Amino acid sequence: PAFVNPVDEVIDLRRYQVLTTGTMPKSVGDTMRKLERQGNPWGMAPESRLDWADGLDVRELAPGDETDVLLFVGCAAAFDVRNKKVSQSLVRLMQKASVQFGVLGYDEVCCGETARRMGHEYLFQEMAKQNIETMGKIKFQRIVTACPHCYNTLKNEYPQMGGNFKVLHYAEFLNELSLPGPKANGNGLHDKVTYHDSCYLGRYNQIYSEPRHLLNLAGVEKVEMPRHLEDSFCCGGGGGQMWMETDADTRINHRRLAESIASGADLVATACPYCLLMFDDAIRSKGLGDKIKVMDITEILATQL
Repeated sequence: PAFVNPVDEVIDLRRYQVLTTGTMPKSVGDTMRKLERQGNPWGMAPESRLDWADGLDVRELAPGDETDVLLFVGCAAAFDVRNKKVSQSLVRLMQKASVQFGVLGYDEVCCGETARRMGHEYLFQEMAKQNIETMGKIKFQRIVTACPHCYNTLKNEYPQMGGNFKVLHYAEFLNELSLPGPKANGNGLHDKVTYHDSCYLGRYNQIYSEPRHLLNLAGVEKVEMPRHLEDSFCCGGGGGQMWMETDADTRINHRRLAESIASGADLVATACPYCLLMFDDAIRSKGLGDKIKVMDITEILATQL
């Protein structure tokens, strides 16, 4: 009622700490340095940004090239070992549907979302300018990304910097394609699947039905957690929390994992690289790998189709 947005206020406080006082947790400072020096929060060498695509015949776009879809891979899908499997599954699905697409390759840098949420506004703006300049040299119809953080930033925040693009998350894009039906050979998934609504897909961008429609297409049995759709609960990785240490007794990903187990599911389906990592971490740290597992929707589709 007072038109106070707590999220914006917290980010302003972080900006003051980062840009004026320089006081911040060590893990945050380390992440900022990795972004400044390597162009990604993982601190991996930029030259390895396309290693995930080895053997997949993915087209790397150069200035002046034309394509229908620009696949914005994002840092998690390019550098994180677990999420590389997600980008590979997405590429195979797009190739199966004969989509004309390409990637920026070594010219892609972090979208800047991590820097902005953790208070380094200057770094966000520099990264945004660099990506917008690179994208301006290529002709494409739309951008597709597997990361809701990249999706929200490219769609809703890049226009502030002069970057106006048509941006789709793969949950929207794959629903447009003519993908084959699930194979009836008995080798697919037989797990009960619960879908976890990502904050940036759900509450920020109202994408609720599209991921569930993809799971229907995959022919899996679905169950819902008590908190879902607009009442969903964060995985614990958003707002820069991915890079911060939290109290072991109050970890949000452990609470969300408990909710997914209580739903009776054998498998958690995600559509966000941070959510995938948060669930994976909770499952490993709790030793529950024999009870429940986590997969991205693209991996489920690739398995079923």
